[in-house]
Amino acid sequence: MKDIDDNSGYAALWLWFGLSRAGWLTMPRVLLHEMPDDWQRRMAELLNEWSDAWPNQPDVVPHVSFKCAGKFVKGPGWISNYRYPDRAAINELRIADR
Repeated sequence: MKDIDDNSGYAALWLWFGLSRAGWLTMPRVLLHEMPDDWQRRMAELLNEWSDAWPNQPDVVPHVSFKCAGKFVKGPGWISNYRYPDRAAINELRIADR
């Protein structure tokens, strides 16, 4: 592992994941679309850059599952419903002063 005691992008990304053992970044589309328009544009640019850098991805599809208290549970329906967002549920996740 590289030294992360610097201001590099590598360090910033490494620190974003923290001490988790996460090997994947998974973000719900419904919440991505709730971000400001400029943020969405920049995210799309980064995702396009990612796709361009890795054009030969393995032909596999990741599967997202949900756990609560260590047990698999059914995920909340609203989190996957990006076509018809549940504004009340989304707003409960927001930081109060935004």
